[in-house]
Amino acid sequence: MRKSSWIILTVMALMLVVGCKPSIPKGIISPGDMEDILYDYHLARAMSNYVVNNDSREFNETMYFQAMLKKHDVTEAEFDSSLVYYYSRADQFAEIYRNVTKRLSEEAVDLGASVGEIGKYSSLSLSGDTANIWNDATALMLLPRPGYNHVQYETKVDTAFKKGDSFQFNIMANFLFKSGKKDATLYLAVCYENDSISTHVTHCTNSGIATVRVPACDEQKVKNIRTFIYLAPSDENEGNLLFMDQIQLIRFHKKKGESNDVSSTPASTTERVSMMQFKP
Repeated sequence: MRKSSWIILTVMALMLVVGCKPSIPKGIISPGDMEDILYDYHLARAMSNYVVNNDSREFNETMYFQAMLKKHDVTEAEFDSSLVYYYSRADQFAEIYRNVTKRLSEEAVDLGASVGEIGKYSSLSLSGDTANIWNDATALMLLPRPGYNHVQYETKVDTAFKKGDSFQFNIMANFLFKSGKKDATLYLAVCYENDSISTHVTHCTNSGIATVRVPACDEQKVKNIRTFIYLAPSDENEGNLLFMDQIQLIRFHKKKGESNDVSSTPASTTERVSMMQFKP
């Protein structure tokens, strides 16, 4: 009798736990299905980008998008409603997008793509001549509306930093834009002990790796590093977002006999903005 009572109580407890688990509202796409849809969405966008003519590209984007919805047997209204639902659940949406990004990266490698800058530094630790010193969230999401379209961080330095260090800020960008202009600005500023600042910026307008780099300064030690990401506002922001994953800030120690430009990133990816005296 005791054994049967214990079994009954266990079953009731399990039913209570399952019953309390939050469920997806009716009409909202489940996380697993949303992952599959977003995966196909980004594949469709990649295929449409091969078209040179802008008018043809816009037509292809619409055609691929409608084909993707038909494949998954969802309506555009259901897709839009699901995006709104997951917007308010950033942690859950970030997890979905991490899985999407992983699948897209694996697909690209299987098709013969190189690992790329981010993959090259993915296994770095906080120490060593080449180190990933990023200590904040490695994934985040921005919406193209004021209050939700920018983030900024400050990285403190320690005794591991040296004169001649150079820095590289990397993100893997995934735009989910049904319409409107895609434009994210990556800003990297290195402040030195004499209060001079080396500031560099680059614009990201398509999904993929975005990088901004600050070359070495042999004369001064670094005081702090500031990073800023800004997504341009859009009047058509419903259903638009920028998801960033694999965020890294790489520090390169200068080796003996090495030039100041130690990064393999082409100089054309960054724009030198200023080298000035900072006055509080």
